Amino acid sequence: MMERLSGLDASFLYGETPETPTHTAPLWIFDSVPEGKSPFQSFREHIKARLHLLPFFHRKLVLSPIQLDHPVWIDDDDIDLDYHVRQVALPKPGTDQQLRTLVSRLHMILLDRARPLWQFYVIEGLQGGRFAIYAKLHHAAVDGGAGMVIMESIFSASPEPAEVPPPPPKKK
Repeated sequence: MMERLSGLDASFLYGETPETPTHTAPLWIFDSVPEGKSPFQSFREHIKARLHLLPFFHRKLVLSPIQLDHPVWIDDDDIDLDYHVRQVALPKPGTDQQLRTLVSRLHMILLDRARPLWQFYVIEGLQGGRFAIYAKLHHAAVDGGAGMVIMESIFSASPEPAEVPPPPPKKK
């Protein structure tokens, strides 16, 4: 299935430069995880179990021939979680200033337009056993409302994540 970008959504692609990235970029800081658990592995498995709830995470861009029209979104069922969910560590004990510096550097890296336009960085090594998750979601696909839906699908208001229905069977 193809869906053409609106003029507004496409403008976020056209106006993007290395000096002016147009991805949204929330940062969440969490208390420590239970002993023996890896924040990265836990979050990666958490995202993997919810990918089917997040249609945007399965779409990538295709340019129109000779760019006579705006790009279209197409489905991409070959999601490379090693690209989309990354692990980074600050030298312990990482300060909030070191975290801000790291995030500013990560923010300057544009998303690869040949892939679905999202990434998560799990940042470990913060003071007090804390860790952070920095997300990059391209504004061509995610506005404020869509961002809230994505975050509600990923995060829970309670300490225990909600049960997630299994993905539907793959079409043959």
